[in-house]
Amino acid sequence: MIAEQNVVEAAPKAIWSTRPLTMAFQPVVNTNTNRITAFEAVFNSADGQCVADYAAALPEEILPTFDLRCRIAAIEQAIAAGILDRDVRLAVKVMPAYIGDPEADAERMLRITRRLGFPNRRLVFEFSERDDLESVKMTALVKAYQNRGFIAAFDDFGAADNGLALLSHFTPDTIKLAPELVHRLCSSWSRRLVVEKVVQITQRNNIRLIAEGVETRSEYDRLRSLGVPLMQGDFIAAPQVGRLPSPMPIAQG
Repeated sequence: MIAEQNVVEAAPKAIWSTRPLTMAFQPVVNTNTNRITAFEAVFNSADGQCVADYAAALPEEILPTFDLRCRIAAIEQAIAAGILDRDVRLAVKVMPAYIGDPEADAERMLRITRRLGFPNRRLVFEFSERDDLESVKMTALVKAYQNRGFIAAFDDFGAADNGLALLSHFTPDTIKLAPELVHRLCSSWSRRLVVEKVVQITQRNNIRLIAEGVETRSEYDRLRSLGVPLMQGDFIAAPQVGRLPSPMPIAQG
């Protein structure tokens, strides 16, 4: 009876750990030139759940495996879509809470990218401010990846209050403004001041700044007026599964 119960409990875990993962790809565009600089791999579930909600339903013990499988799936599917034929980066989200040893994880990713033939200098690992990591662990993760030639990006910047504090401990290659900042930019003076401050910091430290979640022409125009030409969002191009979509033509006002 006990053996049968163990089999029943193990079955869902096996299903979760082998279920195919699908990624969509959304471009990051330099709106000054309409040139694509990168594609972000966006988790695509059958019922439209974001990766965080999907992961919350998984057994806790398989979450580290799920995180790794998402990264591998993103790289493999981007290669299948033809990303190696283009001079662009691939951005992949990382779930730091499920990484126990930053050095071992970074070394594992280096072996994986070599096996797949993906240049590490074109692979961006995105760490989210929403993870609310203490600076010591975040610094260890970023340095482990950077020391192996990968690119580190700070995602969802401005979604929490610890972003500027973390920047005093490490310098990412890229900062991505949180969609909340972008959406309130046209109606909130305080949000505009935050973005202006981030623009100053990134320019001073030679950090690439990307506005994420751009959905309207007014957001697009305001970001350009503030000196943020790199953008990502449905107004530019919606994510697509199995394809590397091109941006929509946008007349400059």
